[in-house]
Amino acid sequence: MIDLQRIVPLNPGGIATPLFCVHGGSGSAYSYLELAWQLGADRPVYGIEAPGFDGDREPVRSLPALSAEYVDTLREFRPSGDFSLLGWSLGGVIALDMARRLTAAGARVRQVVLVDASVPKAAAQLPPEKEIARRFLLDTLATVEASPAVLNRVLAGHPTAGAEELFAAAEKTGALPAELDADLMAKRYAVFKAHVEASYGFEVAEPYDGPVLHLVASESPARYTHWAKVATNLTEQTVPGDHYSMWTGNSLLRLAGLARAALAAAE
Repeated sequence: MIDLQRIVPLNPGGIATPLFCVHGGSGSAYSYLELAWQLGADRPVYGIEAPGFDGDREPVRSLPALSAEYVDTLREFRPSGDFSLLGWSLGGVIALDMARRLTAAGARVRQVVLVDASVPKAAAQLPPEKEIARRFLLDTLATVEASPAVLNRVLAGHPTAGAEELFAAAEKTGALPAELDADLMAKRYAVFKAHVEASYGFEVAEPYDGPVLHLVASESPARYTHWAKVATNLTEQTVPGDHYSMWTGNSLLRLAGLARAALAAAE
């Protein structure tokens, strides 16, 4: 399905090869907004937003289906010319699969940038519902730069709660923006959960030979980020912080600087 509304302009000016940033588990492209500003005025940057994030469609529970749809959408959006791709977390897994598909279709992918992306394993068991809801809350609170202690208070106060009860408790903390109420969180959670299911049912089966830069958070467990077997032209760099804090302060400046240098070298 081709839906050009999936493409979100983040900083669309400039004449360099455009960078397309694939959403993470939340489905939102706006987590890349500050990065887009840091990459410079000459680099056009667009986000790719997930189906269902705005309630327009049912969420997609297949990573190959997401990847194939995004490739078709990109080729309609940019019928000629080269691409660069970036993805954080789940977005990195999708971006690498997109790069393989684009290359197979005859397009040139100048650079793929993975940001703290774990290698998926099809045999991994899907986490229980409470763990998925916990991850979603952690993602949500990190996006609004709320303290991790807020999540701990919510979980400690509701040890056996279901997802909707957890969202209501999170809303009552006052740590979330007013517009992000429990109802909206439940809708966004449906997208997040679909993406967790998609990632746990996927395994990278074919290697990708194009240039790949992996920016790894210094506090992330190394055993989850071994891309060398499936990305044969891989460079790795470390960014201070964890999966979330690497997007803030001086860590973000280093992340942006490394990405900017790799993209420029690929021109």
